[in-house]
Order: sequence, then C-alpha cells, then structure tokens
Amino acid sequence: MHTTIESHGTTIRLNQIEPTTDTLHPAIVYLHGAGGDTTYWPDRLAPYIHQSRFAFYAPHYLDRTHDRHATPDIIFDGVHVPQWLETVTDALDYVRSRPNVDPNRIALVGVSLGAFLSLAHASLHPGIRCIAEISGGIVEPFASHATSAYPPTLILHGEIDQVVAIDQARALEQRLQTLGIAHERHILPGETHYFTAPAAHRIVEYIADFFERYL
Repeated sequence: MHTTIESHGTTIRLNQIEPTTDTLHPAIVYLHGAGGDTTYWPDRLAPYIHQSRFAFYAPHYLDRTHDRHATPDIIFDGVHVPQWLETVTDALDYVRSRPNVDPNRIALVGVSLGAFLSLAHASLHPGIRCIAEISGGIVEPFASHATSAYPPTLILHGEIDQVVAIDQARALEQRLQTLGIAHERHILPGETHYFTAPAAHRIVEYIADFFERYL
C-alpha cells in the first residue's frame, strides 16, 4: 500500500504493509540507499515480514529535498542530511501512531546511505529497539552522540565494497564495543556494494535471526 505523510511542509511518499489483526505488532522501518530504490531489499524481506506478521514501512525520504537520488555532492554538503534525518524522525512518529504497531518494538533496516541515516538517527533519538545496517557506517558527529543506550546493531558488509569501505564497518564495530552495545558483524567474503543473490539471501537470514533475538 502507498500513502503519504507530511514532513516540514513537504509531502513524503511512504510504502507500508500492515497486519490486519487488531493486536499490536513489531514494525520494521526500511531506509533505502542513495539510488532511491524502495523495492530490492523489501522484496527479499517480504516473506520474512509476512511470516513474522510484522508491520513494514519504507519512507521515500529523498522527497524531502525533491531529489530522485543522492549524489556525493549533496550527501556531504551539510544541508541535505539534516533534512533527511528530520524526515526519518517524522516517518517514525507516523509509525508509532499506527493503531496496530507496538511503539516499543520498532527496528530500522538501512542500506548504504539509509544505513548511515539509521545509525545517525539512533544516536540522536531514543526509542529504536534494534538496527540492521547494510553497507553503512556511523560518522561524526553522530558517533560521538552514541551512548550506552544505543540499540543492538547488526553490521552487514561486503568484503570488497567499492563504495563504502569495509573500514566503516570496522569503525562502527569498534564504537559499539567501546560503548558495550550488543552487536553482531557479518562480513560477506568476495561481495561488493552490490550483493549477489546468494549473499542477499544470507543477509535476510542474518536479519531474521537478529530480530528474533532483539526485536
């Protein structure tokens, strides 16, 4: 289902799947990468989401800045990221308001740029139960904002990622270790930023296992 939310005066598209029962369900909020694709990973996660009876939401956060995709020049200009983070917060407020969502059981799944935004959001705002980040990392000032209350985090990265260096995964793990945060890291051998089908399947299995324990 497609709907829209408002974020600081801008209309944001949002894809959602909601269970039909009246009971409260955990929710996954998916943040896409710089290319703006909201289908590749959701399609692969769909069987798990359906089986687990989770609610699922995917905000098109690039709508906030009227961009179809994010290039390095706007990612690093110091202007766009704060606006995207505001929209992520607005999307999460919407998710928490849904009548069939347990507001205390919300997970973030972020890919590439979406992973950076997921990790950054959690450093600034409490209330995320756990995070699965794919091909991302955490940078300053957000790394310094993270505290011992940071949510359990699953780190997934291609061994030879040519877009987001594997050093980002290692630095994230080091920060989580320093803070004493529950975490798990899987480096996928021979995989780049764009995972093969078998690797994508393993990633979904890792996420399912991690969320079974922490969500």
